[in-house]
Amino acid sequence: MTASGVRLENVAVILCRPALSENIGTAARAAANMGLGRLIVVEPGELDLNIIRGAATRSGETLVTEMTLSRSLPEALAEFHYVVGTTARRGAHRGPFLTPRQSAEKLISLSRNNKIALVFGPERTGLTTAELRLCHDVVRIPTVDNRVSSLNLAQAVLILGYELLLAWLEEPLPPQVQLADQAELQAMYEHLAGAMLRIKFLPDQNTEHWLMSFKRIFNRTGLTRGECNLIRGVCRQIEWALANPDKLEFRVE
Repeated sequence: MTASGVRLENVAVILCRPALSENIGTAARAAANMGLGRLIVVEPGELDLNIIRGAATRSGETLVTEMTLSRSLPEALAEFHYVVGTTARRGAHRGPFLTPRQSAEKLISLSRNNKIALVFGPERTGLTTAELRLCHDVVRIPTVDNRVSSLNLAQAVLILGYELLLAWLEEPLPPQVQLADQAELQAMYEHLAGAMLRIKFLPDQNTEHWLMSFKRIFNRTGLTRGECNLIRGVCRQIEWALANPDKLEFRVE
C-alpha cells in the first residue's frame, strides 16, 4: 500500500513472548486489516497453528503463513531502522511517552525508506524497561484512567495500525533519509559506551541508565548509517588518543 512512496507494508508487528496462540491470531488479523506487512513472534509459548489460523481468519492468513519466529528481541530487531515499543505501565525510566497519533505522524514518512517495527509485550506484564530501551520511541495508549489501562494484543495492534492508516490517508510528508538499522545502532551504542567508560564520562555502575540520555537525543530524529559511522570514528579516535598520549599535539592559541 503506497501513496507517494509511503509504505505501510514496511511496518512489522513484533509480539514479544506472547502466551496465547489465539492472541497471535487476532493480532495478525488486526495488522492485516490496517495494511501492516509482517508478523514476527519472539520467544512464544507453546504454539497451536490451528488456533492461530482460526483467530486470524482469512484477513490475517498471509501474515500467519509468512510469520517469523525469533529467539530474542535484539535478534528480531536487528534489521529494522526504527523501533517503537508499547507499554501500559508508567515509570520514570520507561518514557517519555507518545500517543499512537503522535507516533503515526512521525512514522508514516519514515516508512518510505526504512523498516519500522512496532513491538508489543507479553499479555500479563508487557515489555520490560530493558526492552523499551531498545526502542527509539515508546507509545502509551490513553485510557479513561489507570485502573483500565491494559488492552489485549489485538486491540493495541489495531489502534496503532489505525492511526498509521489515517496518517497514510493524509497529505504525504516529505521523503525521509534511510536510517541505520537496529544492529548498526546497537553496535554504535556499545562502542560509544565503551569509549565513554574509558574516559570516565560514564559510571561503571548502571551504565545503561546514563547512556539513555544520549539515546533520547539521537532518537529524536534517528541516525543514518553515515552518522553512526561518524560517532564510531570519534570513539576510535578517543581510543587511539588514550593509547598514544605522547603522539597528541596541543596548540595554545
